[in-house]
Amino acid sequence: MTAENSPLKQLLAAAHTPLTAWSEHYPEQRAVGYMCTYVPEEMIHAAGFVPVRVRTTHQVPTHADGHIQSYTCALCRSALDQLLRGELHFLAGMVLAHTCDTMQALADMWALNIEADKSWVETVMVPTNLVTPSARPYLIAELKRFRDRLAAHSGRPLSDETLQSSIALYRRKRHLLGQLSELRDRLTATEFYSVVDAGMKMPPASYVPLLAALIEHLRSAPARPSHPRVMLVGAVLDDPTLLDVLDDLGAQVTDDDLCTGTRSFATVETEAKAPLEAVADRLLKRRPCPVKYQPQMPRGLYLRQRVQETRTDGVIFVLPKFCDPHAFDYVLVKADLETAGVPFLHLETEQTPAAGQIRTRVQAFLEMLDERSPVADN
Repeated sequence: MTAENSPLKQLLAAAHTPLTAWSEHYPEQRAVGYMCTYVPEEMIHAAGFVPVRVRTTHQVPTHADGHIQSYTCALCRSALDQLLRGELHFLAGMVLAHTCDTMQALADMWALNIEADKSWVETVMVPTNLVTPSARPYLIAELKRFRDRLAAHSGRPLSDETLQSSIALYRRKRHLLGQLSELRDRLTATEFYSVVDAGMKMPPASYVPLLAALIEHLRSAPARPSHPRVMLVGAVLDDPTLLDVLDDLGAQVTDDDLCTGTRSFATVETEAKAPLEAVADRLLKRRPCPVKYQPQMPRGLYLRQRVQETRTDGVIFVLPKFCDPHAFDYVLVKADLETAGVPFLHLETEQTPAAGQIRTRVQAFLEMLDERSPVADN
């Protein structure tokens, strides 16, 4: 794909456009920010908004440290700093999910630092224990409350028909992203995650046709020769440094378990008659992250299975500094990988990446994988 108007070019351009320019690109749309995959995007869309994911930027926080501790994760500090600098003025509102303590504190601070007549903030309380008998009815009741709040903010009711339409659109989007994941060996790692990123910024009605066209092209494209094969595991991957290093060293990212990667679209779709039940079931049955308790999906066992299924040579943990849920999860999961003999590398990331150190450690890890697993198709 070399044409300037190719789907890949357009998607990469959208991914690389800063949020500060969002209104210029979509002047007829109203954006609502979110930061977690447990936020029901389809409901925000049904209310007449475009869900836009707020990500970590490279800019060192200059305002947030007066409101939030410096030992909290870079994502929350960066998001609050963007708000305080006035860079998120285009957002009609912000929706957060109850996950970790820092995210919950961020919701309170967000409400204190917006003009109530111009913006709003809501929190969706997804249960922590996903398998208790009360989890589903509780979540359905919470989504009903959230629907009423969205209707109040948008000035129009959220009918079941409108919500069903948005559910179908986002289901189509997630299905296509699943297909793209199966073709990721046709793209560089940087390209693949940029295409996924674009879907977190663009209106879905614009994104889905481009994604479908890209997939159609990739089906006939040759796979890229690359080795070794690695899987990425962690929370958010907002900085492209690691991806650029992996591409430059010739590695192939076969799979991931990232909030900004596969966890954002890998899910179990249901055919529940009531739209809120369908949304609730998706959130309860989707691939869980470490902030949720789902004993029927042990994360260590799941990662071992994915490593085997994708013929992955090793795992790279990409863990943001001060992210307690993923840090606790790493201790448990790495024991499972050690027992299975799966090599892994632990990278702790900060807002300003140490590119040289990352490259040195990743290169050494890849060389070790090459020694363990010579290039061969089996």
